[in-house]
Amino acid sequence: MAEEHNIHFDTAYASYHLQKLLQSVPIAFFTFLVSIWTCCPGYGASDSVIPENLAVTDFQTVEDRQLIDKFRSYQIPTFIKKIIKPEESDIVPWLRVKAGETHDYQLTIETMRRGVMVTEEQFGWVKKDVQRCAEVLHLPEIPFIFIVGDQVMYAEIVNFHDPFLLLSSDLIEKSDPAELRFAIGRELGHLKCDHIFYHTLFSGGLSSMDFVLGKWVQELIKSFLGKISDLILADWVLASEISADRAGLIACQDLAAANRALINFRLAVPANMVAISAEDYLKQAKIVDQKRQIILEKLPPTAQDAINNWEKSSQLKLAQPFLFARFKALQEYANSEAYQKLLTAKSDSPNSVDSQNQ
Repeated sequence: MAEEHNIHFDTAYASYHLQKLLQSVPIAFFTFLVSIWTCCPGYGASDSVIPENLAVTDFQTVEDRQLIDKFRSYQIPTFIKKIIKPEESDIVPWLRVKAGETHDYQLTIETMRRGVMVTEEQFGWVKKDVQRCAEVLHLPEIPFIFIVGDQVMYAEIVNFHDPFLLLSSDLIEKSDPAELRFAIGRELGHLKCDHIFYHTLFSGGLSSMDFVLGKWVQELIKSFLGKISDLILADWVLASEISADRAGLIACQDLAAANRALINFRLAVPANMVAISAEDYLKQAKIVDQKRQIILEKLPPTAQDAINNWEKSSQLKLAQPFLFARFKALQEYANSEAYQKLLTAKSDSPNSVDSQNQ
């Protein structure tokens, strides 16, 4: 009986330690990959070209810029202006000032709880990559960087008052160095194009603060959003994402890696498993277009408009919207004279990038 008891005990004991060992293997393996990655020759994109001059207009789409100019032109309604007596007559700058610090505080609390701030001692290799991307994109300083524990592949720039760059742990683990630089460059592109405030506003990021900001701030938000239809918003989202994709390509300077990174935002598989053919993926997009055309040809104009509007609006719910259109646009930009000129006009000396992450 005692012998039988010992057998059961030993089996349970061995099973427990085997389970603990298996749990530790992915962590150890990932640590090993990171150590190899940081020691690789060329790590940190030190051989990437820093363009001699890079204005935001070199990669921001015309549509993106025009729509932002339109958003900035919206004025505070007269009846609200009489009550709040603002120094600004336009909605956007007034909202930035009134909501900035409160939104910053809210995001700081949320972000500090979710992840780890990148410093020289914590994920210092990530900081080096962000600094290099900022140099390439001619940004004077880098935002605060956080690695966020999340089993979803994403990078996001948030907090228009004091920007944070959020990189998910899944993105870090499943991207190779060039793919990660594309993701980082995309978000720094959003920052350089001044997209963060509008992303916050359109996603409802300020709506949760009505108890702090007061009635009239909320009235102004409603007034601003009331001027923008889903179709206008969809047009801007597509244009702004294309702008960011271009910045990502300039940062990583590797079209194949950029293509893999774009698609892998949807697939979320390890980098060594991603094999993307640009030609085949664009064929996939053509299949959708052909079937859409067959349907549209059988419908009256009003129904065609309804379907087109529905397709645009439905894209707004996706984490990576308009992927087919963006993928095609990125191939075109990579082959453009404008992009090629940026890579040949090399700066003699690197830009000085200030860091907020000590």
